[in-house]
Amino acid sequence: MLLNELFEKYILFYELILSKTTLRSDIATYNKHFKNGLGLKFVDAITFLDIQEFCNVLLKNGYKVKTVKNIVAKLRVIFKFALKLDLVIKNPCEFIELPRFDNKRYFDYSTKTQKAIIKAIVENRGVNADIFFFLLHGRRKNEVLSLKFSDINLKNRTYIIPYKINKAKRNMIYTMSDELYLRLLKHYIQAKKDNRLNGYIFENSNTHNKFVDLRRSWNSLLKRNNLPKIRLHDIRHLIGTYSINYLKLPIEQVSFTLGHTNIITTQKYITSNIKKSKETIENLIKSVN
Repeated sequence: MLLNELFEKYILFYELILSKTTLRSDIATYNKHFKNGLGLKFVDAITFLDIQEFCNVLLKNGYKVKTVKNIVAKLRVIFKFALKLDLVIKNPCEFIELPRFDNKRYFDYSTKTQKAIIKAIVENRGVNADIFFFLLHGRRKNEVLSLKFSDINLKNRTYIIPYKINKAKRNMIYTMSDELYLRLLKHYIQAKKDNRLNGYIFENSNTHNKFVDLRRSWNSLLKRNNLPKIRLHDIRHLIGTYSINYLKLPIEQVSFTLGHTNIITTQKYITSNIKKSKETIENLIKSVN
């Protein structure tokens, strides 16, 4: 079986399991990087050297190491599917070696600025304010925008991020903060009046579908509060950085809040204090004097 044929079967198998966003991403990445190259080879004939050579070409063409790693990750899951079909006896992607790179999550703003961003989101009453407030709970944008009323339980104040719309690929249950409960209750009451409780919680009144682009209202919020221009996704980096380094919350707790399946991912938010090295040696010397 050619790799292109395997990919077609992969899409057919996972089309009801993966989210539409993930499927689009998988298809776009495959068509761009594999379809006219490795895709024309037989699956069992592709070796790790073929994939290593593919990676080396990308690096020479200016692709960042992290980008190459993400591209290979797409190929890795396709070969994982090949293992299920007994087309191969091992995944050749597991043997790939890439240069080391700094994958630490940097949110290089002072604690004062971090507090100002959090405060602006909490106190915001502008357009899409409730969406931004929900994002402050550690959720990804697509998770919030894809959430339906059927995913929330106002009685016990919990909500589920369904496996189809999160990276963990399993249902994730969270307890609402008191303020989030009040905001979602408001949306529930209005949706009940409009007879649309089977739809999205945050519906775009113009398209009567979920929101796609929030950049205008987000940038407006930042501008009104004289804040640095950051991406919506940076709210997650803010939560991780602020919770671990300022609030000193347990990393396991922060990891669960952000929906990380591996605590190593959360550890990337830990900020080293360069003054600690001096403090360590000073204390060491003082201990023997």
